[in-house]
Amino acid sequence: MSRKALAGSKSLMLTGIALSVFGVLLLVSPAAVGGAVVRLVALVLIITGLAQLFQSLRAPGRFNVLVSALLGAVVAGVGVLVWMNPELGSGFLTALLMIFFIVNGLWKVSAAARYRRFPGWYWMLLSGFVSLMFVYLLWKQWPLSGAWAIGVLVGLDLLLTGIALIVLAVATRKARSTGYVETISL
Repeated sequence: MSRKALAGSKSLMLTGIALSVFGVLLLVSPAAVGGAVVRLVALVLIITGLAQLFQSLRAPGRFNVLVSALLGAVVAGVGVLVWMNPELGSGFLTALLMIFFIVNGLWKVSAAARYRRFPGWYWMLLSGFVSLMFVYLLWKQWPLSGAWAIGVLVGLDLLLTGIALIVLAVATRKARSTGYVETISL
């Protein structure tokens, strides 16, 4: 992978820290009132979508920019929809989150493939597989899984994604400082 194809380690680190903080906030939130959880999930989805849109500007190649920006727009749009209509049933919110976890999990698996030459790439792969596992867990409990399950699963997903991005930021920083960057073909 060429140096230009790598996302900046600073932006990876900042995005990873932000997602980790939001993930921890969501993990604490299930004790809150159900409506507050729905609003918090909506806010985190909006911020996550905007962060994904920002990160897409640094993605290598038009296709990666398009996919990353589209995912960010969808996530932010879902967040706005949930914020504007908090009375949406938890069943509908759960169905939306299952779609989100499928797309997000597949995106993380493909992103892990791009970073496979760097130490720590497997954290992104693991994060993708965990997102896909969340789909299975939600499906098994749907539509009975309430706002607490949504808050916990989204919180775990954001925390794992944040940790994966932090590990990748450190790995790319080390790779750049040593000058060891291999070109790979996907």
